[in-house]
Amino acid sequence: MAMQITSVINQKGGVGKTALSVGVSAALAEQGKRTLLVDLDPQGHATTEFLGLPEAQPGQPSLPLALSKMWKGSVEELAVRHPRCSVAPGGCLDVVPTAPGMFDLVRRLDQFRVPGWQLARVIQFGNYDHVIIDCPPALDLLTNNALAATHGVLVPVQPDRTSIRALRLLHEQVNYLEQLINRDPITYYGLVPGLYRRPMSAYADAALRELHATGLPVLPHIPMGVVINEAAQRGIPITTFAPHCVQTSAFHQIAQVLEGRRAQQTSAQGSKPAADGTEEFVFEDFISDISGTRSRRDTGARSGLYDLMPRRRSR
Repeated sequence: MAMQITSVINQKGGVGKTALSVGVSAALAEQGKRTLLVDLDPQGHATTEFLGLPEAQPGQPSLPLALSKMWKGSVEELAVRHPRCSVAPGGCLDVVPTAPGMFDLVRRLDQFRVPGWQLARVIQFGNYDHVIIDCPPALDLLTNNALAATHGVLVPVQPDRTSIRALRLLHEQVNYLEQLINRDPITYYGLVPGLYRRPMSAYADAALRELHATGLPVLPHIPMGVVINEAAQRGIPITTFAPHCVQTSAFHQIAQVLEGRRAQQTSAQGSKPAADGTEEFVFEDFISDISGTRSRRDTGARSGLYDLMPRRRSR
């Protein structure tokens, strides 16, 4: 099956975004899937706080160098393998760590003619089943890069009114990005409620009902628990540190949802004709075609495919 790219995104901070990114990535690895976690958040919480890994050092290949085209190589060269994550046969948990240059990256990306496609170029050749992108808590060029590259999104939310408002703003940004780069609609794999304690207050319960009323899938909840902090303090994914806790169970259920989505992907849909008779750009087809040219080592055909990528629309 094809590689699936999932962005974990919410511009509202403190909603459990990184905990979800790390937990689901580790659960996929434990289910035997080759998994890559991309720490796109300049704060680097996934790298240093949750997984106990070092930042990419100056002079070494790093994500900011790759995104700004100052380094070219495979995404596997950027990644480090987590040494203490439990994995099933065939699985792995690789991490593209943060780097000091991430904080200056937005300014550099804005100089590109098509500033939304850099991340897609970096990860499209990856030999993985799943790529999970831990997005920054902002609707900026880094987030747009994740949305341009992604097949679908997971949205961590708190059961409160501010999260519901943030969800509306995110939906507007997703729609804007789809039109800006002329890509197919981005799939919402689900909303993931978290960071609340049971029993729920009447306020939280009402907000949760409002989340269900959006019509988007609502996935298993990730309740608060000191076990999440204890695992992070040791730099071990919670699925390894506490394999039988309720949070680990939820992460595995969400991982199964993502794998089910991957199974639904068609590997060779063919180009869709646009209304004007030209070929419409389809991101999934682009990834499949690029992978094919890579396996054939046909750099000429690969270059031609890049020319088909959509350009920034005039405003």
